[in-house]
Amino acid sequence: MGLIKWLPLILFFSCIDMLTQTTPYNSLYFTGGSWIEFPGIETMKMHSTTNDFTLQFLVSGGEMGSQEAPALFSIVDSEKRIKLTLLRDMGGENSITTIVNGDIYSMIDDELDWTDSDNFSLISFVFSDTAPLKVYVNDNKQTLSNTGSIIVGNSNLMLGAVANWNYTRLENYWYGYVDEMRLWNTQLADSTIQFQAKHPDKFGEYYRYTDGDGIEIDTYLDSLIGIWRFNLSDLTATIIDESGNGNDGTIYTYDGNYSIELSEKGAQ
Repeated sequence: MGLIKWLPLILFFSCIDMLTQTTPYNSLYFTGGSWIEFPGIETMKMHSTTNDFTLQFLVSGGEMGSQEAPALFSIVDSEKRIKLTLLRDMGGENSITTIVNGDIYSMIDDELDWTDSDNFSLISFVFSDTAPLKVYVNDNKQTLSNTGSIIVGNSNLMLGAVANWNYTRLENYWYGYVDEMRLWNTQLADSTIQFQAKHPDKFGEYYRYTDGDGIEIDTYLDSLIGIWRFNLSDLTATIIDESGNGNDGTIYTYDGNYSIELSEKGAQ
């Protein structure tokens, strides 16, 4: 691939109503050729010895305008090696492909329907540098054999493309909607993910626990590295991390023919 120049997203609006919109939108709509770059995962960890992660997306499909399988996200190192990515399969309304350490795994889930933009699914990836990957579509755990552990190394988290931080690899742009993205510095339990799938607006049945003396007990809620809800009134080039950890993302676009748009669609 030749040299690619990228620029922070230039915002274009098609009507005055969008400029004066005060009610937050619910999601971002990717129309290809755009992506969001987040910091390196190693730099986002809460502790240097904590190498467990859960990465979650509330997502639905959209009309494709590419001959490449769109990538929801990717973790790719500087040598262009794919550590982890999810691709929406071309021509498959309920199928996805996961690439783990360069190995390809295809799966079908009847709860997925990429042709229905109102059908939002919670897709969760539970991984570490010591245990095999687990993938969930809503509360359904997909079994991937012999995936091995994932060492994130010097890789940035990219939403909407297969890309690395030095852009020696940049391809497979996403087409569709993303309502919310979450990154945890722990491996969430099956029961937690099952609850979240049934209640997209909640992290857990109980938000905080206390002991007999009323002292707050640490839980998995304390391991939230980043949450990006995309409930915006105006689209800017910086996507704020609402966890308070400062892991903000930056929107980029390949050229002026592509964009990320605000949308009222969202998980119900």
